Amino acid sequence: MMDATSATGVLHPYWPRDLLIPTYVANDRSMSEILAFLFSVSGVFLLVTWLIAGQKGATGRLGTWRRLAVCWFAVCGFIHGVIEGWFSLYYDIIPGDQSLLSQLWKEYSKGDSRYVIADNFTVCMETVTAWLWGPFSFWAVFAFLTNKPYRFVLQLIISLG
Repeated sequence: MMDATSATGVLHPYWPRDLLIPTYVANDRSMSEILAFLFSVSGVFLLVTWLIAGQKGATGRLGTWRRLAVCWFAVCGFIHGVIEGWFSLYYDIIPGDQSLLSQLWKEYSKGDSRYVIADNFTVCMETVTAWLWGPFSFWAVFAFLTNKPYRFVLQLIISLG
């Protein structure tokens, strides 16, 4: 890993190399541990949703493609609501925090350093995404499982948002 020393003497792996991140603390977990956590939790969400969507409801069973769409919205709800929600709430402490989700965001920031410096636009957009698209995604799951007439409108809003 290539690290750079910022003006305050703190080593970090982000671009630009002279980026000021005075509270930065390097992750104590490897990227593979962080990804294993992310994929494990996402897989559990996927599996549980798949099983719930396969149960026979008032209108019968959902087909395979519809079940996959419901699973997609459940995982999107998790990613938007939990992972992006974490960023929305803790963006100011992420560089120095060692919780698993903060470390996930520090890894993600290696590709887009705006996240590790709490760029105003990025914080605003992630907050909107977390607090609107997260709940909307879970609402879409509920709407499909209960055969609500507005389910396709929700799907359209979420997909275009």
